[in-house]
Amino acid sequence: MAPHPLLRGGARRDKYAHGMHPAQMEALRAMCGALIPSLPVDADGADGGRGGRRPGDKDLERFYLASAADSSIPDEVAELLVTRCIWEAVVLTWVVLWALSTRVGTLLLCGRDSVAVAGGFFPFVRRFADMPAARREAALRRWSSARWLFPLRIAFAIAKILCHYVFYSMVNENSENPYWKAIGYRVEEQRRDRTESTPSPSPAPRPLDNGVVETRALTDTTLLRSLAAKGLAVKPGASDAHHTVRCDAVIVGSGCGGGVAAAVLASAGYKVVVVEKGDYFTKEDYSSIEGPSMERLFERGGIFCTSNVTTMIFTGSTVGGGSAVNWSASIRTPADVMQEWSREHGLAVFASPGYVQAMDAVCARLGVTGACREEGFQNKVVRRGCDALGLRADAVPRNSSEGHFCGSCNFGCPTGDKKGTDTTWLVDAVERGAVILTGCKAERFILESNGGGGRRKKCVGLVATCMSNGITKKLRIEAKGPMHPGSDKWALFCSAHQMGSCRMGASPRDGAVDVAGESWEAEGLYVCDGSLLPTAVGVNPMITIQSIAYCLSNDIADTLSH
Repeated sequence: MAPHPLLRGGARRDKYAHGMHPAQMEALRAMCGALIPSLPVDADGADGGRGGRRPGDKDLERFYLASAADSSIPDEVAELLVTRCIWEAVVLTWVVLWALSTRVGTLLLCGRDSVAVAGGFFPFVRRFADMPAARREAALRRWSSARWLFPLRIAFAIAKILCHYVFYSMVNENSENPYWKAIGYRVEEQRRDRTESTPSPSPAPRPLDNGVVETRALTDTTLLRSLAAKGLAVKPGASDAHHTVRCDAVIVGSGCGGGVAAAVLASAGYKVVVVEKGDYFTKEDYSSIEGPSMERLFERGGIFCTSNVTTMIFTGSTVGGGSAVNWSASIRTPADVMQEWSREHGLAVFASPGYVQAMDAVCARLGVTGACREEGFQNKVVRRGCDALGLRADAVPRNSSEGHFCGSCNFGCPTGDKKGTDTTWLVDAVERGAVILTGCKAERFILESNGGGGRRKKCVGLVATCMSNGITKKLRIEAKGPMHPGSDKWALFCSAHQMGSCRMGASPRDGAVDVAGESWEAEGLYVCDGSLLPTAVGVNPMITIQSIAYCLSNDIADTLSH
């Protein structure tokens, strides 16, 4: 079976919506050409600086001669900038490109490199696009380390990241990049063979088919019909802007926290609705092709960074969330961390036998093993170094079989061997009547006055938007106990996982939610993901997140029963 069309790539835009002025695009094209320039290929076999030239190798020659200023690459960079980057970064880059499109602006930003001395004409200052390639490159090098004007470092980082990403990840209609062969990169043959295979006339049912509603392809009528067929009470929005859906619990996100919570609550007999803005893909759909996989499986296509562009954050945006696109590391919460959270933060749950039992249950459901021995190249190098220094090096436990090593689990495991929530907890939830809405983005919680309750507000549901042109009304999902598991974020900088933004605390002063995961401000609103962890775990947090979600969702089920 061929991979999903959305994960194969090759589609070309008929027109671009970045809105940049031609003068800005000229400056951006010149910047891209300086970052990845066309290099001469000498007749004697010299490689122009890109390494390892073999005379007569046409692939390498094409690679040397290629430039990021060619074809549609600058337009693709501009499109990614406008649609993926945060608005502060967009405005900054926009202003820098305007400045570089003028002589005065180029003089201010590039200094002496913009001045034409030999053979120059009045006013002897060139625009960035008119500067020689060597001078453009020199100016960018100075920007990369500029201390006196930090915004230039940010503009440089944005251009460098997006330019290289587009150049090396773009693919044609055959899911190939013209430069991969030259740099020794390839997609594993077992997956490429599937791309060329004949589709099965009757594909096997997917694990979540009985419970998933893929809203992107639906209209108002077919959406309501699908929801009713899944056993949900639905009230069409005849006179207002919402279709109303009633359930016992609505969960935002299907990752490590949401998947576990959905399974536990559905197993307790409650009607659960999971709202997931990403799409549903299975092992047969995954292509392992970086560009289209990043685009469809990660938040903002994987181009998600802090305002100073020093930290890139990987956030899964698909059914399974981060568990579908992580690297399989499955490490229990360290004992010293559990002691710290219990003693210093007053969170007794982490010192309880119930939490240890939760970790046991999670590891059993995910099939975690410490017996995996096949490792990637960089890990082998680290292990050899440890052996040479006499340092102990243990294999990281993984949620896959002992012999599994596909090498591309971060783009969705194409063998299905890795056990994310999309193949474990969510399957359990669907088997017990849970419904998963994909292509559906939660916008806001519905909060009402709590009367004489201990909390000022009570959360009674949420409003969500379906990302389909055929669905004209929003969904108002009313539930007894709305939950907000959120999503799991992986940061490239220092390999740190993002967590603790909605931390658990013994009092409102210490955190946003109490020891049961319930918001201090709104009754019935719970958090069951990595954002409630009080401090960094120090290891991959997947097992920790799923374990605390397991504990809290069992308590929530008890609360709903009352």
